[in-house]
Amino acid sequence: MNRYIVACAALAAASAHAGPYSQPYALVEGMDRSAVKEEAPAAITKIDGKSTRNTRKSDPIEPGKHTVTIRFSTGRVAQGPAEEMKELQMDLEGCTRYRIAARRVDTINWEPKVYTEPIGECVKKFQKK
Repeated sequence: MNRYIVACAALAAASAHAGPYSQPYALVEGMDRSAVKEEAPAAITKIDGKSTRNTRKSDPIEPGKHTVTIRFSTGRVAQGPAEEMKELQMDLEGCTRYRIAARRVDTINWEPKVYTEPIGECVKKFQKK
């Protein structure tokens, strides 16, 4: 039993020093709906061709160039395949959150709008200015 507890403690200590949060990272999320800005959340469906576990937010992403696939659909207007999915070529910076909104251009067309903000705990941990 004692060996089991020691092994668990060692594993916990090792995992605390490694993994996606052990270096600066970026996050990609869908923006909140805004009636004032006429924006709706976009679903984050793939990053670099790999499906995301959660369409509202990504897992931590290594900084650098990435292809982010987003989708926007609504129950009011049927979207065509070309209008529904868009690929964004993004150069992600460490300790930065990217929030993507779908902004209507006209009744059936939309365009992505990207907002950025620092990730406070990442900035503090890695002393990024």
